[in-house]
Amino acid sequence: MVSRKKLKGKARKAAKAEAAAGGRDVALSLCMSKSLRLRLTGDTGNGCTHGWDPNKYPADHDCNKFIGGVFRTFVESTKSGGTAGFVVGEAVSFTHAIFPDVWNDSASLEWIAAAFISLGTFTSIIQGDVFLCAAAMGFSESLKQHVACYHVGSQPLIYTAKIDDLLWAEERRTVSYLKKRIPCKCLNEKYKAVKSLPKMYTCCNTTCSLLDNSVNLSAMMSCGGCRRIHYCSEECQATNWEEHKDVCKEWRKWNAENCSK
Repeated sequence: MVSRKKLKGKARKAAKAEAAAGGRDVALSLCMSKSLRLRLTGDTGNGCTHGWDPNKYPADHDCNKFIGGVFRTFVESTKSGGTAGFVVGEAVSFTHAIFPDVWNDSASLEWIAAAFISLGTFTSIIQGDVFLCAAAMGFSESLKQHVACYHVGSQPLIYTAKIDDLLWAEERRTVSYLKKRIPCKCLNEKYKAVKSLPKMYTCCNTTCSLLDNSVNLSAMMSCGGCRRIHYCSEECQATNWEEHKDVCKEWRKWNAENCSK
């Protein structure tokens, strides 16, 4: 397995190379194979890009370079064995370093987030690529969380539990999440096929003994303080308290100041 340091170095080099290449739009670049272009644009074969407009920005815009660098990281990481969570973390880290202006522009982040929802939808429908779909959803949600926290001010912190849940989401949760975020009907049939499956969510205790920390939604317990973190049992909540208590305090303060208005 490639080390974290080497993977991070490769990701940074890929993004820098993309930025220095005259701003090629990786989503549409002719130097990429047709299959990779389709994977990035989310075209399922009927011309649908699931609400994302790939032509909003010119080919040499930083937003296109940003997407290209992240996508290359995803592809590279599938070869090196990195988890979806690790890949998303690396993508967030190096894009912050290389494209700070994009991170400071909420409209750009919203457009990029839509691109990865499109990618997640395509991989869910056509490829069944669990890794790439999870990484796409997790990265898109990371961007949306950043906008909510630092641009709009509609929450005090990045809601990491939601991102983590998507990274480990089972098929029903994945399809439901994507379906709610696309204007087309491309996932309607797939949702009908999975909606009868149990609703599974992730216990926020990282040392939970359950397989994949996964538990039926009906059995989940919420933190009584912040209502943002969920556990499979009181034992897991108690075990995770030292890690969670500072975050809980921030959410409780914000809830008291905003949710009662």
